[in-house]
Amino acid sequence: MAEWWVTAIGFIICLGFVGGIFVYFLRETLNSEDSTRIDAVKKEID
Repeated sequence: MAEWWVTAIGFIICLGFVGGIFVYFLRETLNSEDSTRIDAVKKEID
């Protein structure tokens, strides 16, 4: 039974590492500051 617990906890830790790396590189790629710098929103005064 202990082997199942160690396997499950190890699997969850591995999923956490993979998910963290995925989110890190996804946030670096989708840098939200670039969108305002490249395509600035023009404010219209009515």
